[in-house]
Amino acid sequence: MGDHEDVGQNPPELSNGNLGSSALRVSDEQMNTHASATAVSVTTTIREATINLICGGLGTGMFSLPWTMAGASVLPGILTIFGVIGINIFTIVVLVEAAERHKAFDLGALLRKLPGFLGPFAQYVTNAAIWFSMILTLIGYVLAMRDAADDLPLVGNSWLAQERWRLSALAALAAVPLCFVDQKYLSFSSVVAVVVNMNLLVVVCALLGERTGSERKGGQLCMFGFAKGSLTMVSTVTNTIIVQMCVLPMYEVLENRSPRRFLRVLLVSFGCLSLLLSIFCLVAYLAIGNTVEGNMLKSLPETTWNAVSRGGVILVILAVYPIFLLPMVAPLRSLNLRFFLQRGALDERTALHCQAERAQLKVLAASRRSLFVNIVTLGIIIVSFLGALVLKDLGPLNAVNGAICVGIFTSLGPGLVGLFLVGRQSMLWKLAMGSLLTFGAVAMGLGFVFSDKNFHEDMSKACIWPLDSTSMNAPSSALAGGTNWTRVDLHFA
Repeated sequence: MGDHEDVGQNPPELSNGNLGSSALRVSDEQMNTHASATAVSVTTTIREATINLICGGLGTGMFSLPWTMAGASVLPGILTIFGVIGINIFTIVVLVEAAERHKAFDLGALLRKLPGFLGPFAQYVTNAAIWFSMILTLIGYVLAMRDAADDLPLVGNSWLAQERWRLSALAALAAVPLCFVDQKYLSFSSVVAVVVNMNLLVVVCALLGERTGSERKGGQLCMFGFAKGSLTMVSTVTNTIIVQMCVLPMYEVLENRSPRRFLRVLLVSFGCLSLLLSIFCLVAYLAIGNTVEGNMLKSLPETTWNAVSRGGVILVILAVYPIFLLPMVAPLRSLNLRFFLQRGALDERTALHCQAERAQLKVLAASRRSLFVNIVTLGIIIVSFLGALVLKDLGPLNAVNGAICVGIFTSLGPGLVGLFLVGRQSMLWKLAMGSLLTFGAVAMGLGFVFSDKNFHEDMSKACIWPLDSTSMNAPSSALAGGTNWTRVDLHFA
């Protein structure tokens, strides 16, 4: 919708010399009709949709996965990745089936169809969660850029690195101009993101190869054990791969769409993500050790290759930052112009019959709306900067964000949609949806409680199957208790 199309062309009503409310009223039907008339039909192929979903899981969340594996151990960590992705595939299928059934291809529109108070309740909770989750994501972007820049050769020893706020401010300032350009100029980010993340996988594989066969300083590695870090990993994996907020518009534009056809997209894309994330997480954990940072980039040695890799991460985040911010202010760009005509000289106008005066009214209202959107945009950037000052570590931030995602986007929304909007009434189905809602509530609560650290110290004590020889003379408590387990010894630098 254009900036000046909110005000009708018919002469406004006047009452006692004052501007009547009908002068600024545009019905929802008129707006919807106009939007439908100007909509552009766009379709995506299965291949394009698959690539988009894979790219959606290659964000800063994956930088914290090795950190969480240090507290969960290898086998439970990999099982967590596959399990969380499996649950998300199931919940996306539920949303897609309901969307096709009710022809509502937006999460908010679909939730509005829930019966009674559940519709508004679920919609308000989901919208609030989306906003809060995106704010945390933007804070995470500033943190990741600051961490990456802190270890660059020309920055690490400069005055910029002496105070945390300086690099955080520089990262936020660098994102400001990009938030006011057309998104088409940022379309390169998907390709660059894949290249950068594949490069990081090569980096950690090379690091593992270099450290194999020599003494490693990363602490004990664990193949299998039970500790609180597994709860942290559930939240972090969810934060990494969550797409429920945007998956319905993706499904709507799928070529020859059907739930079965989209299921193929989900299986291929999330299957690839399961393998990529598992390999990256495992190799980084083995190469760095259980002392890996919440942002694994900070644990990489200072080499030219790693410096280039960090620079690539900064470039990708700068391009992606506006893509996540713009949807937050997009609803504001379509606010009716009448909301911006209540103050100043406009309230004193007594005659608007002239076409020129109506045009001036539109221009002034549109400029006020644009100014309002720009102020909100700057406000969001400032909040992400301030958040990066308060929150010091990317790992706990991703865990908290993941706890919100697992409770709202993986559980609450799909659970209610599955109960009321997919047309299945069997007791087994209702039990499954009830279990999903319960799982989400419990996982979200535990995710908040156990998000502040990865509990790798607890895993060092609770490890049942250690991996490295550093603990040969100091067996774990499980081994000391007389349990006979097979030991696997690896040697690292």
